[in-house]
Amino acid sequence: MADWAALNAELARWDTAGLKPVLWWRDDDAQTCTPALERLLGLSDRYNVPAHISVIPQGVQPDLAARLRDTDYAYVLQHGLQHKNHEPKGLPASEVGDTRPMAQQQADLALGWSILQEAELPRLLPALVPPWNRIGDATRALLPDWGYTFMSAYEGRGDASEIAGLTQIDAHLDPIRWKYDRVFRGTDKMLAMLIEHLHDRRTNDPSKPIGYVTHHLQTHDAIWDFTDQFFQATKGLWASVPDMLKEA
Repeated sequence: MADWAALNAELARWDTAGLKPVLWWRDDDAQTCTPALERLLGLSDRYNVPAHISVIPQGVQPDLAARLRDTDYAYVLQHGLQHKNHEPKGLPASEVGDTRPMAQQQADLALGWSILQEAELPRLLPALVPPWNRIGDATRALLPDWGYTFMSAYEGRGDASEIAGLTQIDAHLDPIRWKYDRVFRGTDKMLAMLIEHLHDRRTNDPSKPIGYVTHHLQTHDAIWDFTDQFFQATKGLWASVPDMLKEA
């Protein structure tokens, strides 16, 4: 079973090798200020961890921009338009999937982007996080033409081949077991996943970021407690998307 000592040992191997892993944090489904969002921002400020907040444009409230202006570590990414499934019954949920006409998808994303701009959200990046982490291959290929330079989904969910003008950096660690009543995976499981990714990066590609993804509205105390310990154990290793893009 993985524990914090095992994580410290892996990080020590990085240090011995003169290497430093790159971690980044994404949180999905924001629209307004809530106690859960305040808890998220508190952790971000306490540990100087950049929080990349994936905002659903339709229904975004004015209080969100006002609150995010009070922090130096929050970046905004676009999370589709409505977080609404447009795929036929029987297919995996997606707002920008394979079956929907491109013109409708482009119009929705353009509307979502204009809403976020009008909301005057600080540190808004030309970045798309597709709802449910799913995007059609044809849609993904068109993102640079539609003004997006960055995209993030979840590792293993769809094509991740290179597209000119688009940087894709996915998430790899999700503490929620979505198919099992949305419970916490557990500290040992999360640390095992993290250490596996760290070992893979250290031996193959140290510069490749490892993404941690949360959903503040569906985060229980056990996940918040794990996140607090996680950030404490990995101080100084967390990067922002702008920093990662510079390195890329």
